[in-house]
Amino acid sequence: MAVRPNSGMARSMDNRIRSIKARTAVERVGRLAGFELIDIRAAPKTMARAKARIREASSVNQAVPVYHTSDDGVPFVPVGTIYLSFKPDQSNDAKQEILVKYGLEIVASEPNEFLTVRVTGRGTDAVEVAARLQKETGVAVAEPDLATTKRLANFELPNDELLAQQWHLENTGILDGQSVGLKRGADARVVAAWKTLGSLGSSDVVVGIIDDGFDLGHPDLSGKSVFPWDFERNSSDVHPEPDRTDPDRGNWHGTACAGVAVGSAQAGQILGVAPGAKLLPVRWNDLTSEQVAKWFNYMTERGAGVVSCSWGAEANFYELDTRITHAIERCARDGRNSKGCVIVFAAGNSGTDVNDPPRSLNGFATHSEVMAVAASTSIDTQADYSNFGDEIWVCAPSQGLGGRFVITSDATGTYIDDAGVERSSGYTAGDYASFTGTSSSCALLAGVCALVLSANPELTSAEVREIIKLTARRIGPESEYRNGHSTKFGYGCVDADSAVKEAIRRLAPVA
Repeated sequence: MAVRPNSGMARSMDNRIRSIKARTAVERVGRLAGFELIDIRAAPKTMARAKARIREASSVNQAVPVYHTSDDGVPFVPVGTIYLSFKPDQSNDAKQEILVKYGLEIVASEPNEFLTVRVTGRGTDAVEVAARLQKETGVAVAEPDLATTKRLANFELPNDELLAQQWHLENTGILDGQSVGLKRGADARVVAAWKTLGSLGSSDVVVGIIDDGFDLGHPDLSGKSVFPWDFERNSSDVHPEPDRTDPDRGNWHGTACAGVAVGSAQAGQILGVAPGAKLLPVRWNDLTSEQVAKWFNYMTERGAGVVSCSWGAEANFYELDTRITHAIERCARDGRNSKGCVIVFAAGNSGTDVNDPPRSLNGFATHSEVMAVAASTSIDTQADYSNFGDEIWVCAPSQGLGGRFVITSDATGTYIDDAGVERSSGYTAGDYASFTGTSSSCALLAGVCALVLSANPELTSAEVREIIKLTARRIGPESEYRNGHSTKFGYGCVDADSAVKEAIRRLAPVA
């Protein structure tokens, strides 16, 4: 339903909705034409009571149904007016009788005998009134005025084959006719962000990913890389290597992360969060102080706008030394022409605190210039494996107990193992695989940061971190949060649409 407050009573109406939400499944899903759209999911009697409590509130001016013309989810809200005309043989008295019968007020009249009339009564639905008017013998036209959302003509949603399966971009609550493991809105609001931005991200934004290997021949990654470098081979060849003795331990991780972050539109079958952005793939080598510093220096020097790191040290307790600390600081502050690279690290998957000495310490996730990302699920819960702690910046959707996997790109082709058996490269046979962990969450957040920089390329890395923090949507119980922060969810689940809108708002005015 759609509700609109009386003048000066928005806060009072908000409190009424909150009180109902405490007892009934009520989700606030947006605003349109001065109305707030709310979705009530409950048994019929409970739903009827919730609707009645809303309509009866003195703070509510209008409370009406929301209509849809198809299953695309686009809302149509009756704003309360009707475009009305009478048949030529109707006298003024007959017209007046109709207006009084249906409680209509004249708002405006036109030379062509048409009237704009307003329905009266807080719960009166202009669609229902128009339907009854159309049955009156003396009425020629009765059409309710409906507000709906608009879309820029220069942006069309891509039609990649697996987009409907990518619930982390837009979770409708239903997938392949099933709602189990899904909650509508338990996503990163990425599709909404594309519509706000009017694009899939800018090719001027470069997302750097440091990982184990990249299949740049994959349909969703082909032709989008810049300055690829392999620090093990000391070459620009970053292709993944199989473990010929253990197929499950091949270098398939980087391809999956790249697909989540920047998978191309209308090239393969999936979409990354920022399909328009470029990819700067760095294949790592040994985790030593000198090498890690080289990786981040390379990102700084080659123009990365975002650096995504879906990894960490294996040790439970790993403190950064001065060389690594300085390299990350330099990247975050001096990269991107001194605006700074936005650096994102996965919190980890061991279900432990990222900063609980002497038991545990993730030096990368706790670095002051880094956004550490935890994992949430397709039902807006904490992923069971996700690390937590005071340093968690936000969470982002991934797989977890009771939820769904993320679908992403997978290494292509085949190889011959040591036993002479031909095997498929990648996690599974085929070009796409299910993905999980804070690795997926990290790549997703990196893609969102790329959309934010696409909206406003003048933002510093610190400003991007601030925007991600301020626009995150809280999930989980309110009791989890202290001063706006939760050790499980950080400042909330990343909200790409709200972040992009805030980035646009901060654009410097044109002189």
